Amino acid sequence: MVKNNKYNVNTTDPIPVNVVDPSTKKIWTAELCHDSDGFFLKQSSDQSKNAELFLSPGWIDLHAHVYYGVGAISIPPDSIGFDTGVHFIADAGSSGEATITGLRKYVVPAFNTPIKAWLNICSTGLAQIPEATDISAMDVAKTVRAANANRPFVCGIKIRAEKTTVGAMGIQPVKLAAKAAREAGMRLMVHIGLPMPCIEDILDILAPGDVVSHIYHGKLNSPWTSEGKPIPAMERALKRGVLMDVAHGIGSFSFEVAKKAIAAGYPPFTISSDAHVLGINGPVYDLPTTMTKLCAAGMNLIDVIKAVTTSPASILQLDDWCNLKGKLHNATLFKLSTSAPASRKFIDCVGKEIFSEKYIIPAAIITKKGIKWLEYPPENIKVNIDPAVHI
Repeated sequence: MVKNNKYNVNTTDPIPVNVVDPSTKKIWTAELCHDSDGFFLKQSSDQSKNAELFLSPGWIDLHAHVYYGVGAISIPPDSIGFDTGVHFIADAGSSGEATITGLRKYVVPAFNTPIKAWLNICSTGLAQIPEATDISAMDVAKTVRAANANRPFVCGIKIRAEKTTVGAMGIQPVKLAAKAAREAGMRLMVHIGLPMPCIEDILDILAPGDVVSHIYHGKLNSPWTSEGKPIPAMERALKRGVLMDVAHGIGSFSFEVAKKAIAAGYPPFTISSDAHVLGINGPVYDLPTTMTKLCAAGMNLIDVIKAVTTSPASILQLDDWCNLKGKLHNATLFKLSTSAPASRKFIDCVGKEIFSEKYIIPAAIITKKGIKWLEYPPENIKVNIDPAVHI
């Protein structure tokens, strides 16, 4: 098979692969085969072929910023999507009720990677930052109407709830976002960080199925004790069914916090990148880089794959996403390397260098169009960063 960066639909040679199946929580050997109808897996008991490639359902990034051309921080979807082995992206609040139509009608069709959106409680989303410091920026009724009018593209409501985004408004934007989510019958995703609001006040508002992002940030206002155990409000939230999302970002992932929490039995429900213009060239880079960091923090490969496939698919209501029977319409091929890509430095948001026994390197994607081999890692993305932007 000739590896290139175009879709190849005429492959005839079977490829030995190790299938990482998050539905069964098993890794099994197979041959990746192709016929006139597409690609499929043929289970194999032959252990002698020593497959270098792994195959899983297509990866999903639950939290990134891809409203490209609107606002100061969004990036082209494909740069962190298909180009890095990611098959689906949920934009995390870059648009609000006044700007959601532009994302759905003009940005999404211009790129290949499929997208859904968390709708910001602030009417213009992240077109202006900080976005939630004034009550006039939020309209619950209009947000609910926009959420309902744009189903199933809109997957939930989003609020960034920390000092730099809400200012003197404190907990009020979170309450308004929760009100909109309940009225629309949708999940709420909350970004946490520095106070105000206090983390206890945020967590006590969250309902079953809501998502708390930046769960392993290393700032004040942490949901964890110094030993990696949940504080009482966090423990109550988890018992109610609140879901934990990594959302690495440029300032919201501490390797030590993650390592302690995972060792204490509190891995994330989903792993996401929170990739945007300020982190696309490091320390975030992309989802597979974040996945590697969670492996280093103590998660096993099957659980990491589950956190970027089965788990986010359930939140986004992507039915049958992880079905590996029959023809494959969304799958990611990847390798496990003992060394990091030469151009990448793996650090967390406080500058701690991270070393992993295995580095996840995406190799190809399979879609309905065929198989596309990737050149990974891609070159740094050229970005124009507004020096006035602080998120």
